[in-house]
Amino acid sequence: MRKGPILLVDDEPVVLQVHAAAVKHFGFETIIAENAEEAIGHVRAYRPAMIISDVQMPGNGGFDFVGSLDRSGLKAMPVVFLTGYNDIDIIRGGLKAGGDDFIIKGGSIERLRNRIAFWMAGGFTELPSEVRRRALLEANAEIGDEIQNVEQHLELSQSTLEQVLERLQVELEAMPSIYGKRLVERICFLGRLSKLILEESRGFGDLIRFPDYVIKISQALDLPWSKDIWPLLKRFDDWSCDTRFVLSGMEPLKQFFDYEWYTEGLE
Repeated sequence: MRKGPILLVDDEPVVLQVHAAAVKHFGFETIIAENAEEAIGHVRAYRPAMIISDVQMPGNGGFDFVGSLDRSGLKAMPVVFLTGYNDIDIIRGGLKAGGDDFIIKGGSIERLRNRIAFWMAGGFTELPSEVRRRALLEANAEIGDEIQNVEQHLELSQSTLEQVLERLQVELEAMPSIYGKRLVERICFLGRLSKLILEESRGFGDLIRFPDYVIKISQALDLPWSKDIWPLLKRFDDWSCDTRFVLSGMEPLKQFFDYEWYTEGLE
């Protein structure tokens, strides 16, 4: 569970009150800012665990705010963008600025509650940088007229979940019962899981929901150590920069000592 307050940024007081109630539902402290400038000051002072920001605000908008945080090295938390526009340009701008999630205004407050619960308890500190890059490429490749409802693209695909789950179940059946007790095998498992999700992803929506797929599939496998994998997710970007992590995703699961790069070393 992430610790610290949740920062809400919106120029509409009524919206802030509604969202503050959603945050308090989970017992988290709330900090409120009515513009980007005030929000930056709050980030410096309070180091919030999560930010929920409106996109359209007078003066500097949500993209300007989060982009400034990213450039100054202050973005160390997930950012959820709120917008009234169900538009592909929101996805493009939000990903480019450093956003991690998107909610279209006007929907059920349960959607906001669900995303708060996910980011505060899920393990990931943000959308992994390589996944963000891929998602932005996919969003840029989309033709605006063909995207009528961005929100629908952000729904988890049951087909993607089932395909990755089935492939991993087959690979795990060949593993001994002690597989995964070693931390290094869990890291290799995470590398393989990540690779399969990326292979099965279809478009920007699946990529934005990459963290959700990782957690849901891990839980569905119901491995003895599934609940203990979340600390590894905090350092996902560090793992993904390691050649050994990448190589572990390229082939079916093995016991750690069976990997060639372990016995022979990296060249």
